Amino acid sequence: MDVVTIGWLTTDDIILADGTCSMAVQGGGALYSAVGAHIWSEDVGIHSLAGKPYFTETCRLVEERGIDASGIGQCEGNGLELWLLHESDIHKQQVPKLSSSQALYLDEQRGPLPASYTQARAFHIAPQGPASSISNAKQLSSMACRPILTMDILSDNFIESSMYRDLDFLSHLTAFLPSQAEIERIWQPTSLEFWLQENAVLYKCHMVAKLGERGSLVCEASTGTLTHVPALAARVRDTTGAGDAYCGGFVAGLAAGRSAVSSAAMGTVSSSYVVEACGALATKQPTTDEKLARLQLAEAAIRLPPSHNSQ
Repeated sequence: MDVVTIGWLTTDDIILADGTCSMAVQGGGALYSAVGAHIWSEDVGIHSLAGKPYFTETCRLVEERGIDASGIGQCEGNGLELWLLHESDIHKQQVPKLSSSQALYLDEQRGPLPASYTQARAFHIAPQGPASSISNAKQLSSMACRPILTMDILSDNFIESSMYRDLDFLSHLTAFLPSQAEIERIWQPTSLEFWLQENAVLYKCHMVAKLGERGSLVCEASTGTLTHVPALAARVRDTTGAGDAYCGGFVAGLAAGRSAVSSAAMGTVSSSYVVEACGALATKQPTTDEKLARLQLAEAAIRLPPSHNSQ
């Protein structure tokens, strides 16, 4: 196994800003990041739970995609059910449905990794509760195989994100990939660039700020070198899961031995395919030529931030 994603699977009722609705769509950070990784790697698995009414169908569809579903367990109840409400192209909120299982309960019930996943080259800790995220980082970093570890977070209304304020968990990670909005909400830095550089050097961890439609800002571990990787132009249909897919492409790049910046370009390509579909499993599976053409465009657009270009 090259990449394993760990986190929540969801069943989403998606309402776009134009009123378009898609009901009972398989989603969640664990799935979207797995789809993003699978664009680049054939050997991807998911460690998560699906609700009892959705379990069989979710596993079938994931396996049909070519992603290993042996790490998906069944929980009692409906699993995590969300309304995803898009108020504009960039402003959206997710609201747990009244029939949903409790998100933190799912973290408790996920259980240990399947034996077939324990030798994976890389793990992505997708959004889940803070205690579970940090616990996974500590446990996975202590494995004898010394895997690559990346983490994304969620700081929504139903999550107590203050546990992330102490950044010591970064010492267990290869790369940390929150959004700019999450960074500003939790850590409130006076300078995004300085915050990324300071922590990349201090914890020897690649720091990435996802900037939405502006792409991402990548700060390499140890050196603190900043690079802006713009988003690719795409026929945007639904931005749900774009950041998760980026993380999946990024961790697949690291697993393949690529640099942080090259991995960010791969994540950018993964994200560009996800936003052109509605739902993770509706994402196009590009040919090698198609994805490499987009990767070439993404790499050609890479540049240092303006303040560095002038130095």
